[in-house]
Amino acid sequence: MVAILDGGGTRMICPQCRENRAHRSHRQGIKDRIVGWFSVKPYRCHSCNRRFYAYRDGETSPKLRTAEEIRIMKLRRKIRWRKSKVELIAYAICSLIVAFMIYYLIQQRVTGE
Repeated sequence: MVAILDGGGTRMICPQCRENRAHRSHRQGIKDRIVGWFSVKPYRCHSCNRRFYAYRDGETSPKLRTAEEIRIMKLRRKIRWRKSKVELIAYAICSLIVAFMIYYLIQQRVTGE
């Protein structure tokens, strides 16, 4: 089942009806989650309503995408990674603060006898 991307975004050419009206579909059920681990994405055709899968690598292929689209996709990934990195740092700092607070509350204070 071969799906071909047109040059203009997330639309694809449907392998059944050959119309340029297929778009990314939402994941449904466990099958889509498992298949997603292998960089395969679900698509649905507006013309024939057929649902099919395509490899993610095909979306970033220079033969199937323009240079501008590839640049935009890289920029979006970079922005998402920065946001994730900031969130991870914030969680780490908060975790350390909570750990120090718990340590301070639990430690035994030795008083002079």
